[in-house]
Amino acid sequence: MNRRNKWEEILKNQGLRCTEQRLVILDQLAQNVRPISAQELFDQIRYQNSKYRLSTVYRNLNLFEEKKIVRRINLDYKESIFELALEEHHHHLLCMKCAEIIALDCPLKEYEEELQRKTKYTILDHKLKLYGICPKCNNRSETFQKNGGITNAKKY
Repeated sequence: MNRRNKWEEILKNQGLRCTEQRLVILDQLAQNVRPISAQELFDQIRYQNSKYRLSTVYRNLNLFEEKKIVRRINLDYKESIFELALEEHHHHLLCMKCAEIIALDCPLKEYEEELQRKTKYTILDHKLKLYGICPKCNNRSETFQKNGGITNAKKY
């Protein structure tokens, strides 16, 4: 099954109309190796086709989130980012300086089961985000301090 057919099937199974815009948005999300913001997604799509609007991207991402086709990752220090929700449940480690994101396997399955046994709750979901400074940014900071505040680091 090719990717387009896969998206058509997913949209149909969720009771959504299969429009060209929705297919393009899903396809572009799949091409990214990391979660991206709505603005980044719009910029990538707009580069290929100027007829899309940012509001269309937001509207579809919100609909896809509601239908559990995409996952929104709320970042406390910048705009939300999105990824396809077709992958296995996982969490993220985020660099506070450069916004690098690493996907992490979920370590909470056994803990969740234990909590359900102890509390008699039915646990529906959980979210875990870890924040830190990646090795590249740590090295930049160390170089900056060693050079008395002067750095050759490239600005992004």
